[in-house]
Amino acid sequence: MKITLGGVRGTSSMARSEFMRYGGETTSVLVQGRAGETVILDAGTGIRALGESWGAEPPREVLLLLTHYHLDHIVGWPSFSLLYRKGVAIRVASSLTDGPAVESILSQLMKQPFWPVQMDSVQAAVTFEKTPATFGRLRISSCPVHHPGGCVAYRLDEPATGASVVFATDIEWSVSSPEEQERFLAFCRQPAPCRLLLFDGHYSRATYPAFKGWGHSTWEEAVEVARKAGAGQLLVIHHAPDSRDEYLERLDRRLLAAYPGSSLARDGMEVEL
Repeated sequence: MKITLGGVRGTSSMARSEFMRYGGETTSVLVQGRAGETVILDAGTGIRALGESWGAEPPREVLLLLTHYHLDHIVGWPSFSLLYRKGVAIRVASSLTDGPAVESILSQLMKQPFWPVQMDSVQAAVTFEKTPATFGRLRISSCPVHHPGGCVAYRLDEPATGASVVFATDIEWSVSSPEEQERFLAFCRQPAPCRLLLFDGHYSRATYPAFKGWGHSTWEEAVEVARKAGAGQLLVIHHAPDSRDEYLERLDRRLLAAYPGSSLARDGMEVEL
């Protein structure tokens, strides 16, 4: 299993030079299975780079899983280059059960006056469905997490290799109930502790109090969760839009000292499991 981080910034993209070492693109993560499976988690602005990475030979089938529909996690959808490639099948799913259907959300994003090409004019074959339990040889599961308007975490397991990744963006750990916390920890531990945990660390303990209720965790809580879950490796994601590289570099060193093998995620980072 190979994981490629197309975007790891939260709330809004950043294009200034002092944000480029860790990246300014919003959330989108690519998971590729050994058998060639292609899964994308969220469609923030980082999905553009993921789509362009295939060049002239894109995958024939892609599964896009959406955690929720806040704009920073779907705004890259109209710019996803595979939408405009013939012969590509894009399956879109979300485990959210409340609110509008994913098809209406993404279709609305591409309607006039917001975008010049509408959903019924794209060249790829786009379908919408419930989250499948399997995709190729990958197993897929989900877990609701505490976030305004709802959000879900996803877990992908590859039984053939023992690789597993949990993707938990937009989760507010400190206000999650004991039941919500235990449910998520069990999700990370079963059927075995996840090899890689991607967890929201938008704030630090020092900055969080001013933003309580906004739906995000601290990097210190990410470490706590990784320890309790027994995660093999931790990548902290969803960096605050005003967190410059100099600050994140210092934070990265503190994170590594607190949880060996961990780091702050960066745009373009690749992890092999």
